[in-house]
Amino acid sequence: MKSDVHILIVDDSQAIREFVVQALALQEGFVTREARDGAEGLEMILADPPDLVLLDLEMPRLTGFQVVDALRDHHVDIPVILITSHGSEAIAVELFRKGVKDYMSKPFTADEMYTAIERAITEVRLRQEKEALTERLTIVNQQLQRHVRELDILYRVGKSVTSLLPREQLMERILDAVFYVIGAEEAVLMLMDEKSGRLQTEVHRQRVPGELHSAARRSAEELANDAARKRQVTATGSMLSAPLKVGDKVIGTLGLGNRVSTQPFTKHDRQLLLALADYAAIAIENLRLYEEVRQADRAKSEFVSFVAHELGTPMTSILGYTQVLAKQDFGSLSSEQEQFVATIHRNVERMQLLVSDLQDVSRIETGQLLLEPRPTSLADVLGDALQATRVQVEARSQQLTVEMPNNLPLVQADPARMTQVMINLLSNAYKYTPEGGHIRVRAWLQKGCVHCAVSDTGIGISPENMAKLFTKFFRSDDATVREIPGTGLGLSIVKSLVELQGGTIEVESQVGEGTTFTFTVPVAATG
Repeated sequence: MKSDVHILIVDDSQAIREFVVQALALQEGFVTREARDGAEGLEMILADPPDLVLLDLEMPRLTGFQVVDALRDHHVDIPVILITSHGSEAIAVELFRKGVKDYMSKPFTADEMYTAIERAITEVRLRQEKEALTERLTIVNQQLQRHVRELDILYRVGKSVTSLLPREQLMERILDAVFYVIGAEEAVLMLMDEKSGRLQTEVHRQRVPGELHSAARRSAEELANDAARKRQVTATGSMLSAPLKVGDKVIGTLGLGNRVSTQPFTKHDRQLLLALADYAAIAIENLRLYEEVRQADRAKSEFVSFVAHELGTPMTSILGYTQVLAKQDFGSLSSEQEQFVATIHRNVERMQLLVSDLQDVSRIETGQLLLEPRPTSLADVLGDALQATRVQVEARSQQLTVEMPNNLPLVQADPARMTQVMINLLSNAYKYTPEGGHIRVRAWLQKGCVHCAVSDTGIGISPENMAKLFTKFFRSDDATVREIPGTGLGLSIVKSLVELQGGTIEVESQVGEGTTFTFTVPVAATG
């Protein structure tokens, strides 16, 4: 239902005022007031602004133009229809420049007045509706921007759940989210001490740095304990606290405070805090589990290193004594005894290789593997590797071909470790290639690196095993592979040695057709 339109008639002519009042009384929806001159009209407008002003141009004390100027000076935005006895275009232009909505020239009819009033009121209402829509659109846009910002922050915090961030950086990111999403002035993250069962402050931040009063600190701690005990968001005054839960276990709390403005938190703020607390709990728990895994892995590496070291000395002694026995310096051996000694010698050598691999794995994992890179000839490396594996290759009647250009540049590598890489790849090739098979070694220069490929015509690797091939201790479940001796460490060590020297390694294979390992090593700098 439309509300009445309040119109003020400002004219020094009583006849005009009476005509306007009587004409508007014949129409529904108009409430009129009168002013006898410009000064009285201005006073009434400022005291109780009407919806529309019918303003005479020529009046004593203040003219219509002066009233319009005064309204502009007072920032009063009310539609004005000027009544004038002059109808020149020059006056019309000046009227509209000053913000007058319309004008009527005396004498005017009631219909002309109705039309002018309706036009002015319609224009004002349209403008007001537009302004209201614009204001509403601005509010909605601000709400959307806030929601987008909230979602973006929640997404970033969510990423922290799966990211292995350092502890301090993770805690700071959680508090950043609280500040930017909820707009708190103070935030504190507390974690439960497993030994004492008490909450301990992990990180505390204020938007405006300052000392927290002891009473406020006690209130925050009580609220945090309350949230942890009740396992739900709790609030008091301008403080809010949410539990950090992992399953049924409370691992801490996330608390907020508006210490300066003392503005109460909304229901939406509580929901956001609960979402942030859930993300934070998962991220903190993941970090704890990751640190436990790292500690266990470190302990395992230290144990492996210790065992390998302790096994080294007795292995050397056993190997030495078997060599003495094999020479028969302390008496002759029967044929059966010679076989026993040979078996012991062979297995001790295998154990020495295992101990050596375990030591390498331990050094790689703990970052203690020392490399001595220098300009190295890949041909010399291959020569040493072939010398070490030639007997095994010949014993299986396998054909081995080498394709290596004479002008291949030197590479930047540790020669001993590069020889180890080559021996491991050649050993893999002859072990998994049937008798009479073919092993091929190729090398070439490409884009600042020497590429080396070791191919065989062996049993190949299944697609499901390809992804695990360089994993420590990995051994295929295939019965054929299981029959071949191995520790599952060789390829893991090869990959680490290649990458530690700035190279890469990849593998291609077809079951029943063979496998190709290709690694790269950087060319040594010249000059």
